[in-house]
Amino acid sequence: MIIKTTITTKNFCLSFFLCSMICSVICGCGGSIPVPDDMPAPQQTMIKVTSEGQPLSEASVTLMPTDVSNRWYAGSVTDSAGNAVIYTQSKYRGAVPGKYKITIVKRETTPSAIVFPDAEKDPNGYANAVDAAAKEIRDSFDLIDPKWSSVNTTTEEIEIVTGKNNKTIEVGKPVRIKIGK
Repeated sequence: MIIKTTITTKNFCLSFFLCSMICSVICGCGGSIPVPDDMPAPQQTMIKVTSEGQPLSEASVTLMPTDVSNRWYAGSVTDSAGNAVIYTQSKYRGAVPGKYKITIVKRETTPSAIVFPDAEKDPNGYANAVDAAAKEIRDSFDLIDPKWSSVNTTTEEIEIVTGKNNKTIEVGKPVRIKIGK
């Protein structure tokens, strides 16, 4: 009996991904990225964000250093439980010891009304739609009080110390404020 197998791009990518994951688990490949020589060791940091006591998902959390000699900003995006596991410069798990202002942003942009044709059937039409979408002006809205989005107006700070650093921040009632009105 002969079994014929067709390798599609999707199957190949899935197989490659699964093999990579198995290698990572068995061989220890894919560990943490080594930090630069001039960077202090990042410390485990998690910020939990709530709105009216409920977890706030998909909010961007940024830690901006208050000391000008610290150039190591950090941040992440909250998950469905409202937790943001912080990474320094989006690469190194944790935050460098020091004092930071915390900004939190959650925004919504109205979806594009542009219809995208199938790229394989109409490559020029698809490319034109991409260009049109890039030029389209869409409305954006803050979904939490905009005071959280700037280091000049946020009231939250954190001092990262050696060890685990955890903080919960309540941002209050949800809002829907048009940006640039």
